[in-house]
Amino acid sequence: MRYLIADLVTEYTPLSEEFKAFLEPFSYDGDRATDITLRYTREDAESLLKKMVKETTFSQAESFGVSGIFNRLIIRHRAMLVHSSALICGGKAYLFSADSGVGKSTHTRLWLDAFGDEVHIMNDDKPVLRIYDDRILACGTPFDGGSGIALNETYPLGAIIFIERGEENSVRVPSDKEVIQKLYFQTARMVGPKTAQEMLINFDLLIGKAMFYILTCNMDISAAHTARREIIG
Repeated sequence: MRYLIADLVTEYTPLSEEFKAFLEPFSYDGDRATDITLRYTREDAESLLKKMVKETTFSQAESFGVSGIFNRLIIRHRAMLVHSSALICGGKAYLFSADSGVGKSTHTRLWLDAFGDEVHIMNDDKPVLRIYDDRILACGTPFDGGSGIALNETYPLGAIIFIERGEENSVRVPSDKEVIQKLYFQTARMVGPKTAQEMLINFDLLIGKAMFYILTCNMDISAAHTARREIIG
């Protein structure tokens, strides 16, 4: 089966009906050549499932495993998967990224409460960034991280925002060193010198073109108002 994910023709045969349903909106029957072939077996998924928390389903293990392979293969296409919640506002995508448990999804849901139909979430766990000469696009993927939110949409990137927990709400611009460190931990960690070099090139291109912020926030709805005022204006 072939799918168009982040404008990359991707070949993969899903193992579970649940994951197949997430892939369905990305189905592709055009005549473009295949860019990426994903190979993942039932044995791979079952082995991964044994290492995950008890409540994890086979479908979730499949999605997690396949997303890791997909991320490694798209690097050479000037693309990267970023662990984040992709919020759409004003026709642009704002990627809110944080370590697990900090509250990236909680924060973007505050935007839904605060701004209603003005905003929506494109993907709540693993959107992809495509880096072009003249623009950066944020793309939805079928990898939902268990959230159930995985829309097949593409928007220009507005900014990448790294969330830190705090009592007061504030926004600042990070240094390039901070950006690299945080990006590294929110993408798949690569092994092998060739792959690592490609990833560093992507980081360099991204830092040269994108806007980055660090949002220190509480979990009150005022955090959404502060973020929108300081980042979007």
